[in-house]
Amino acid sequence: MRMKALVYHGPWDVQIDDKPQPTIQHPEDAILRITSTAICGSDLHLYHGTVPGMQPGQTLGHEFMGIIEEIGPEVHEVQVGDRVVVPFNVNCGHCWFCKNNMWSQCDRANPKTKEIGAAYGYTQLLGGYDGGQAEYVRVPFANAGASLKVPEGIKTDEQVLFLSDILPTGYFAADIANVQPGDDVAVFGAGPVGYFAVL
Repeated sequence: MRMKALVYHGPWDVQIDDKPQPTIQHPEDAILRITSTAICGSDLHLYHGTVPGMQPGQTLGHEFMGIIEEIGPEVHEVQVGDRVVVPFNVNCGHCWFCKNNMWSQCDRANPKTKEIGAAYGYTQLLGGYDGGQAEYVRVPFANAGASLKVPEGIKTDEQVLFLSDILPTGYFAADIANVQPGDDVAVFGAGPVGYFAVL
């Protein structure tokens, strides 16, 4: 089966292409039908060609959500039909880093190296996983990576889509900086992530 996807062809060249729909490759995989996706400021770095390791043919996008269409035999945290938000980083949920809430440093998710974590739709250096600016995406380690189920009371994707990247990025920046109520804080570069840091 085929699908439409936003594909990197080189610096300053991304196109909507027709490419094969992803399939289950490992027992913990899930296939997600994308319902919403967002463009991140870091996608512009890829577009401009300033990030090493991008390969023509890679699907872009690391901020997305959707409906689980298919699951591998070892997936037990989500079921077909679940509506989920997928975090931008690929993580196994089992390694030391994941067990210590450092999911972006997962040393099992990146098939290229154990030295750095993995992310969707970014660069070969971060695993080379296709991203979610497509009709479908393969979610490896779905027990960990697709387990953010959207509560039934949430009607629109826009209410939760930013949980995939920019909201937690801003939140954890403030948390790591140990910002406390009443503190005076300056936020430089108050784009979407900066606004979420302020919230």
